[in-house]
Amino acid sequence: MDKYHYEYIFKNSKNSDELFDTFDKAVKEGIEDFELYKILFWNPALSKNEVCMFVKKLASSFPKIAYDVYMWGAKVVELSYENDDNFEAVVNFYRKAAEANSKLSEPYIRALDCYNPDLKIPQPNTIVNFVKKGMNKVNDPSILYYKLSEFYGKLGNMELKSHYLAQGEKFIKKKFSS
Repeated sequence: MDKYHYEYIFKNSKNSDELFDTFDKAVKEGIEDFELYKILFWNPALSKNEVCMFVKKLASSFPKIAYDVYMWGAKVVELSYENDDNFEAVVNFYRKAAEANSKLSEPYIRALDCYNPDLKIPQPNTIVNFVKKGMNKVNDPSILYYKLSEFYGKLGNMELKSHYLAQGEKFIKKKFSS
């Protein structure tokens, strides 16, 4: 099957079984074109669980694109499905993206950004612990310090806001004084 046939089905099919069969065939044929799978993930016929299943299968089948797959999957779930349970799936995808490429700070930043202060979801400690683990891995932890400072400001914890702001400034001074 050629790429355009896959694209047509991923874009237009309303049948979950057809989408699954086509996806399975594309993976078995070794089609690693992430742009093609983006179309599938946005198909409105898919449930959140189906999108999550496709994301996990694609990332495990093609580790070279796993980071992009998890980041895109998180975006799709966050924007397409209105449910409190989705935040867990989103944060989990950000975790997986960070595992796929631990040097990049974007998964940590996005995890902090997905916090909803009105609903208090996902749990702040879950996100903070995830971000703290990334501080020793990312290329520039000052970004995460500043983002945590902003996060704690939204929570109204001025002591931790000031602490992480100072940590970010300390890292920047150290970086530029070397």
